[in-house]
Amino acid sequence: QPYPGQNQLPPRKTNVLAVVAFVLGLIAFIPLCVILGIVALVQISKSQDKGKGFAIAGFVVSGVWIVGIVAVAVIAGPSEPARDASGQVTTTQDTRPDKLRVGDCVTGVKEGEVQNIKIQPCNQPNGGKVYAVFDLPKGKWPGLSAVQAAAEKGCTDRYRSSKEQADSPSDIFYLHPTQDSWTLGDRGTTCLLTPR
Repeated sequence: QPYPGQNQLPPRKTNVLAVVAFVLGLIAFIPLCVILGIVALVQISKSQDKGKGFAIAGFVVSGVWIVGIVAVAVIAGPSEPARDASGQVTTTQDTRPDKLRVGDCVTGVKEGEVQNIKIQPCNQPNGGKVYAVFDLPKGKWPGLSAVQAAAEKGCTDRYRSSKEQADSPSDIFYLHPTQDSWTLGDRGTTCLLTPR
């Protein structure tokens, strides 16, 4: 009676680089994850080892990290302006209005909702200088008209109390919270003296 014969393939091992690529993807070492993942896929295609799923999962997780980093960068917007030891702005760059300080100069201002504003050193011709920064009272959103009135009054009162005199015909310009920023806790108002 003949015995049936059968070839038994050795058990396939899991590719170590694929697992390492996956772990690196989880902890956001994106360049290493991509390099090791590619090497692992090439090795797996030649050796028929297991682990292709780990390498691909490492790519996917790295992609999620990249999307998250880009989203945070977009939401955060421009960073803190570059300043010297005395706090003076050293380069012209975009910044958020809430990063402005008293004494800062901007290239110009325009009416409407301001997401970013270009700040510059004050030793250059400029389109406005910050003379006051203050917070409006906490509470529920009082309405756009009330916020504008409070910002205008606060800026006007602060300019009068400073007893400053403009060198040329100028206007008071103020930046105030919007309804959306108010719901996020923003109460900041920035007052600028702008040339006509």
